[in-house]
Amino acid sequence: MKKQLLLTFLFTGVSLFAQVKDEWKINVGTMLVTNFETEMQLTPRNLPISAKINTKDQLNMKNDTNVFRIDGYYRFTDKHSIDFSYFSVKSSGYTSSNKDIEFNDKFISAGASITSKFDMDVYKVNYGYSFYHSDEVELALTAGLHITTISLGLEATGTIDGIAAESTASSAGITVPLPVFGFKGEYTIIDKTLFINYKTEYFFLEYDTFRGNLHSSSISLEYRFLENIGAGIGYNNNLIYLQVDDGDKKLEVQNALSGAMLYLTYIY
Repeated sequence: MKKQLLLTFLFTGVSLFAQVKDEWKINVGTMLVTNFETEMQLTPRNLPISAKINTKDQLNMKNDTNVFRIDGYYRFTDKHSIDFSYFSVKSSGYTSSNKDIEFNDKFISAGASITSKFDMDVYKVNYGYSFYHSDEVELALTAGLHITTISLGLEATGTIDGIAAESTASSAGITVPLPVFGFKGEYTIIDKTLFINYKTEYFFLEYDTFRGNLHSSSISLEYRFLENIGAGIGYNNNLIYLQVDDGDKKLEVQNALSGAMLYLTYIY
């Protein structure tokens, strides 16, 4: 019993009294995309189903899309913090379709010239609780809000709704706030110099006319070449599935985005 109490005391002491070395942290960088693919289906209420559009296979959308990222945290006590993150995905494509495409009440026949544009913005705000913090290791649980905005626009010239030499422009999008929970950790390899960071977030909800799930994870190696300034490299993977029925139309979106992260970091 005494041994157990001693171990509990030692663990609590390390967790409570290890010195916290940073209050603010901000990372700014980009992602070198290795996989980017979106499937979107927009079904009017008076139709039983419409075919999904794949941005990679059907729209010839670029895989080397441009991704801007910023994230970080503010630690207001040793154990409590607010994490924030934002990244923006912009991509476009041009193709002469080899398949019929149905999108937003328009039937675009094979052979039409299609210009497409895809935008995705992701905002995250999380509360973090650091339940273990020593000189080498910090472990925390997180919970917060993940807001995703996705839009897909098409401009087509060709046979539209059975009429030759027609042009059409159409777009569809969705903005959904998703509650998420997760875990993060940091391990100090070399004091004040070299660190490994890991984050993961999950969400799943099925309610009434809404279905959604999300999984996001990242791991990075960070080197601080000055006391408050460093650089990092890592890998990030994001999977999102959303389905919303507003009564008139049903929108279904599945997005996969992954790639290598490069960033600069400032710690205060």
